[in-house]
Amino acid sequence: MAKKFTKFLTPGVIVIMALGLFAGCTDYGYTFHFDVDGGNGEIAIENENLARKPGLCSEQPSCTLGCSDTSHVVSFMGGKKGSVEITFIAKPDEGYQVKEWRFNGGIVEGNKTNSYKARVSSEQNYNGVISVIFELIQK
Repeated sequence: MAKKFTKFLTPGVIVIMALGLFAGCTDYGYTFHFDVDGGNGEIAIENENLARKPGLCSEQPSCTLGCSDTSHVVSFMGGKKGSVEITFIAKPDEGYQVKEWRFNGGIVEGNKTNSYKARVSSEQNYNGVISVIFELIQK
């Protein structure tokens, strides 16, 4: 019986079986690119004890978004239809405040606070570009 079974295990069949086994276990990278647009402060991730530390986008060969030289990136693995959330903290310089947050090029309406929770999913092609813009505090 074993000989009859192995007779069908050609290299092509083995590859197809392997692909089928791993298809349900495929991970997707959820990537967050973040930066300060225009200076006058810093941006950080709320939980600095992340398993994966952010790096500069310019040092990541996988970053194809044309990020600025000061932009950082951090990635997390997840399922095909899942999502990942991270809270970012704005740290304005003395005399500055948050003017606005941006997510994937659009203004985040109604948030001028020092924190922003960004969510990346398959709807954003597993990429989120987060930036904060600071302005002078008006007296």
